[in-house]
Amino acid sequence: MKRTILFVFMALAILLAACASPTAAPAPTSAPAQPAATKAVASQPTGEPIKIGIIAAFSGTNAVLGDWMKKGTTLAVEEKNKAGGIQGRQIQVITYDDEADPTKSVNLAQKVATEDKVMAVWATSNSTSALADIPIFAQYKIPQFTNGTNVDITNKGSAYIFRATPAGPSFEDTLIDFLITVKGMKKFAIIADTSAYGKGEGDYQEAALKRNNLQALTREAFGIDDKDFTGQLTKILQTQPEVLLLGSSEVASGLIAKQARQLGFKGQIAGGAAVGTPKFIETAGETIAEGVFFTTPWLHDEANEMSLKFVNAYKARWNETPEFHGANTYDGTKLLLLAMEKANPLTSENVAAELHKISGHKGLQGTFNVTAKGETITGTLVGIIKGGKLTVWTGK
Repeated sequence: MKRTILFVFMALAILLAACASPTAAPAPTSAPAQPAATKAVASQPTGEPIKIGIIAAFSGTNAVLGDWMKKGTTLAVEEKNKAGGIQGRQIQVITYDDEADPTKSVNLAQKVATEDKVMAVWATSNSTSALADIPIFAQYKIPQFTNGTNVDITNKGSAYIFRATPAGPSFEDTLIDFLITVKGMKKFAIIADTSAYGKGEGDYQEAALKRNNLQALTREAFGIDDKDFTGQLTKILQTQPEVLLLGSSEVASGLIAKQARQLGFKGQIAGGAAVGTPKFIETAGETIAEGVFFTTPWLHDEANEMSLKFVNAYKARWNETPEFHGANTYDGTKLLLLAMEKANPLTSENVAAELHKISGHKGLQGTFNVTAKGETITGTLVGIIKGGKLTVWTGK
């Protein structure tokens, strides 16, 4: 009987101990450590670089445009990264060569949007390619910057396209008005290529002449890969123009100027964006380029502190003097970085929305006010090539 009672007490003791063990387990005390682990995992993505894509011609006749775009953009990004980046993240620039081919440009646009998942993109300096890329970046709600000048770029109705330099008419209106009212010229001939840029420039020149109650004596066209313009120039010279207006790339414009002089043209040569570049001077040669008029939204100004700082930084980084493509891509990238700082949360769609809110922002080219269509700035000045250099026209 005593053994039975003892067995019952032992069984009860074991049972009570078993029932008591869950409340005594230390597991709950480890729970506070979990938020720390969660925080560590959550902080990792914020350290990933923010990607900005560049799609441009880095090879072929227009390779210089991609080179200038990369240099202006990279300089602005490196300055921002040195200052701490955006919201604690560094910015990474990735580049792709579309060879100024619209079909290749569209394929690359699809890649940077879906595979690289860029926050924004420069695409491209070539108006034809920029126009082709617009639907891709609109579809993925990615801000697309361009320095292509064709007016149709911002007439597509996309909320994601932004032009970081004046549109084509700003260049040609200033040029034509100057040649007529200041220089007193009335006999104009136009030679322009068939690209969106070249055709656009020719159209804006004709419109500016018409506004001044004039019309071109003749207008000749050519393909973007052409190198021999003697046929078109021979027809033009038969009309005896005072001014030969150019509407094409830097290289083609330089070759046209050279061949026009070889054929005996002694009148004034003038053009817009492509003419006001070192590549035009290099292609035409300093002697032939001397005295050519051009229009541009920016030229190096020693008296302007912002301009001087940019030129010195650009020279230090790239060992060359910047021209206006480097300046406008630097300006555009600064606008983009400003919008990224304000976007909350930082998404491509929010960056585009913040870009549309920018007004009164001071840049190299002037004061930026972003419109609903994506235009950012207007206004160009007249320049002249003197001693192999791009200089501001001062009346002498």
